[in-house]
Amino acid sequence: MPQPTPNPRIRLDLVHEDGRIAVANKAPGLVTEPGRSHGNDSLLNAFVARFGGKLLQLGERRDYGLLHRLDRQTSGCVAVALDPEAYDHVRAQFESRTVDKTYLAIVKGRMRTGSQTVERNLEEKRIPSNEGTRLVSVVAREGKPARTDVETLATSATHTLVACKPHSGRLHQIRVHMAVLGFPVAGDPLYAVGARICPTGKGDERTLGLHAWKLAFSHPAGGRVEALAPPSRRFIELAREVGLYHEALGAA
Repeated sequence: MPQPTPNPRIRLDLVHEDGRIAVANKAPGLVTEPGRSHGNDSLLNAFVARFGGKLLQLGERRDYGLLHRLDRQTSGCVAVALDPEAYDHVRAQFESRTVDKTYLAIVKGRMRTGSQTVERNLEEKRIPSNEGTRLVSVVAREGKPARTDVETLATSATHTLVACKPHSGRLHQIRVHMAVLGFPVAGDPLYAVGARICPTGKGDERTLGLHAWKLAFSHPAGGRVEALAPPSRRFIELAREVGLYHEALGAA
């Protein structure tokens, strides 16, 4: 990753900050970190504008404090650490899969009430796309284990609002697992029913019904960080359009 430069023009919506850990509510459409075509317009650039040298001193080896990533079209909780000890402490929890993550997802179709668990091994694969190639996840017996707990929160005639808890951090895990169930995430241009891949889709043109709602982990000084990111306006508007209402959606 190139060293990020500060960009104060990018809005930083902090939902937790204690001097050692910060969590922001990433907007949909915003990339998490700088890259080839996004040198100065990522969430990490906004973090650097706010916390400056605390992040830069962590260096590339510690990803300038960035603890994890979200897909561009997924909104919600993204955390950074502000000192080396905090980074190592929390990053170890991500690597050992002990961080508690809860996503809200708007999916196509009317699901039954209650909870269920999806367990399908996933394997990363590079496929052709309009931009050259892209990395996707496919269900494969020889893939890495992946488990997602799914709870139905609300239903309409055509869609369902679910809470998803991934217990492994595979690429596009929730999107693939919901498609496997036959209830793909609304606005997903890539994974259709049965996890069939549609490589020509353009995600930037649609609202993806996926939001990283809650994030919880052990704090390096003791106790726990428990961050909650309210759903974005675009997510709430999508829920309204398909007739979904629940307290998790706030004003919706």
